[in-house]
Amino acid sequence: MVDEKQQRVQELPTVIKLAEDSIHYHITESLDFFLDIEGLLDIEEVSASTFSHNFQKATNPYMDSTNAEGVLWLRVTVENQRPELNEAWFFESWGFDIRNIVFYMPNDDNTFSVKESGYTLPFQEREIRHKNFNQVVNIRPGETKTFYLRIQRSYLMGFSFHLRSHSSFIPHAVNEYFLLGIYYGVLVIVLFFTIYLIFKQKDPLYAYFAFFLYACIWYSLGRDGLGFQYLWPNFPELNILTRRLLTQLLLVISALLFSNYFVQKIHKSPAINKVTWGAILLIVLLTLNQEYGFKVGDFYMLLIFSSILLVPIVGMVRTLVKIRQMSWAHSFALICMFIGLLQSYASEANVELFDDPIINWYFANPVIFAEVIFFSISIFNQIGYLQKKSFIAERSLNRALLEKNELQDKLNSNLKDLVKKRTQKVRSLANELAEKNRQLLRANTKLKKLNEEVRTENLNLNLTNQELKEGLEKTIQEMVLMKGFDFREFKEIFPDKEACCKFLSELKWAGGFHCKKCGYNKATISKSFGRRCRNCNYNESATSNTLFHKIKFPIEKAFYMLYLSNRKDVNMTLNELSETIDLRRETCWAFKNKIAIAKEQIDFDGELNGWERLALVDLEGNSEA
Repeated sequence: MVDEKQQRVQELPTVIKLAEDSIHYHITESLDFFLDIEGLLDIEEVSASTFSHNFQKATNPYMDSTNAEGVLWLRVTVENQRPELNEAWFFESWGFDIRNIVFYMPNDDNTFSVKESGYTLPFQEREIRHKNFNQVVNIRPGETKTFYLRIQRSYLMGFSFHLRSHSSFIPHAVNEYFLLGIYYGVLVIVLFFTIYLIFKQKDPLYAYFAFFLYACIWYSLGRDGLGFQYLWPNFPELNILTRRLLTQLLLVISALLFSNYFVQKIHKSPAINKVTWGAILLIVLLTLNQEYGFKVGDFYMLLIFSSILLVPIVGMVRTLVKIRQMSWAHSFALICMFIGLLQSYASEANVELFDDPIINWYFANPVIFAEVIFFSISIFNQIGYLQKKSFIAERSLNRALLEKNELQDKLNSNLKDLVKKRTQKVRSLANELAEKNRQLLRANTKLKKLNEEVRTENLNLNLTNQELKEGLEKTIQEMVLMKGFDFREFKEIFPDKEACCKFLSELKWAGGFHCKKCGYNKATISKSFGRRCRNCNYNESATSNTLFHKIKFPIEKAFYMLYLSNRKDVNMTLNELSETIDLRRETCWAFKNKIAIAKEQIDFDGELNGWERLALVDLEGNSEA
């Protein structure tokens, strides 16, 4: 018997009674709901009396907080106990981001009138063109009617449903749009002025502030639906850009970035910069986790977000207090920023900070408004502070320049006196110097004449020394031929190829150079003592057309063999010669044979200077370089 009585109580709908003492009812938790997971039911099945026991009484703004999928059916039973006949009532759903909402109003013939709306449909299709979802509830005094709503959610959202009489709805809507107009007007004016400052001042601070203002405007448009109503009414697909996930993150990131740069501009603090970016990263990760990962309870999430936000804000306040740059405006701005962000997350978690639903819903707007105003005052205070510093610096610079000019005038006056005295002294010295110069000129003339005589004598001495040097070298070389030297002593006279080529070139061109190609008589001397014709560029080496042409062993050893061939008092065997000059026996025999052929060709008679003739014998008849 008790169980049947409880069953009957559960099947009874929750009734909203319109009493004479109120014209506005917050009915979110005065509804019955049913979650159709598969979304297959229609209004006839849901409104059937046999289905009534499936509805549950709402106990929280989510209705069903376990699943955002499927279709949520709401049953609204209203009993009008008011006597007024000429009174209209409006059902209002705050928050415009319901994907699809269908309102079923009962008719007298047990059918339902259907009104469909939602942020996936063009705004112009709404019967009442208001930013919220509104529907006229046709209920006369003394009537009790049950209305149904079919809702498709885009995420696990909380709801805020209201019933208002026309005497409450119309003033509320007018005041709401008027205040929102002032709110957006001020934000837009400040935004445009900030953009002007960006181009005028070229300061990144204004860019950060403009980003923050844009985020505030976009966040507000996402909460109240005015963007959909006025900016893109025919493009409902753009409503995805106003999702709380995006607008809330944008608001938090812009607020923290602007506040951080404001502090960094006054006092560089790497620690605050790192803490700010760390807080932003954590909030982004936690928000994405709430949306797509493991969802943490709303109340605990609110505590976590509040704690994360407090860390950089407290750090900024401590830094500004430490350097004595904390103004009252910036203090209130940071407080408003924290309260605004806290309220944003509280609203997301459906945590009501106040008993009045209107204050709860619109609390963020005045806080953001105050935050913008206080931040603007802080910026102007900073501009004033910087202008004051600039004025003080400019005044100090002017004072320093004035003192510098006075000092410079004094120095110039002293310099003029000194210059005058020095000029007189210089003139006296100039006269003395002029006389000395005349005497020096006469002395220089005599010295010049003596220098000419000395230079002439030096030239003569140089020529004589050169002749003596060359004669000495020739004498030494001739002595070499006359005296018997061993190979070691001979190498001291002709130590290398360079000495041999030099000696050979002097023999070869003792009578002057004549090009074998063109007959021109002028040439340049190469490093190996060859001659390059200045006319045809023919290059003739020192060994070409001589006995030493194209030899395959060191020329100084060939010189020594030629020297020995001209000595009658030296008779060395091939083996001894090969061992002495460190050459193969066959090489020594070949060159000695070449010398013998050269002697026969010039009919050599054994004279002491005959080796010069032998050296210039061209056995190959080759004139190539």
